[in-house]
Amino acid sequence: MRVPPYYKRPGWQRFFAGVIIGMIIGWVFFVYEFGTINETLVSEIKKQQITIENLNKDIETLRSVEKKLNEENEKRLTIQELEMYFTNEKQVKLSELTLYELKQKGLNELRFLKGKDIATVASTNELMIKTLENTVFQIGDGRYKLKVDQVYLYTTLKLYVKIERVL
Repeated sequence: MRVPPYYKRPGWQRFFAGVIIGMIIGWVFFVYEFGTINETLVSEIKKQQITIENLNKDIETLRSVEKKLNEENEKRLTIQELEMYFTNEKQVKLSELTLYELKQKGLNELRFLKGKDIATVASTNELMIKTLENTVFQIGDGRYKLKVDQVYLYTTLKLYVKIERVL
C-alpha cells in the first residue's frame, strides 16, 4: 500500500499551508496572551510581597507597642483577689465549717490589701505576714493561729498557711 502524493494536488497544498499558517498564528497568539498574563501575575505577586513586608513591619511595631503597654500595666497592677490555702488541714482534723470560718476570718484580716498596688503590698509583705500570724482566731470553743508558709503575689494574693491550736 502506498500513500497518495498529495503534493501534486493544489487543494491539498492549500489546506496544509493553511494548517501550518494557522498553527503559527495560534502559537503567536498563545505566546502573546501567555506573556501578558504572566506579566500581570508577576506584577500582582510583587505588589503582594510589598504589602506583606509592610504588614509584617506593622505587626512588629504593634507588638513592640503592646509589649511596652503590658510592662507599664504590670507596674500598675493591683490585687484583685485574696486566696488562702491550708497546708496541714488533714493533720489538724478540723471540720469543714471550722476550716471555712477560719479561712474567712483570715481573709477578713487582709481585706484591706484588695485594690492596693502589687508594689506596695510587696514592700509591706512582712507587715502583712505579721498581721496574720499575730492574730488569734476564736472559732467555737477553739482558738487558732495561722503561720504563713508561702506567699504568691500577683493580681491574686495566694497564701499558704499552717493552722496551729492555741491553748
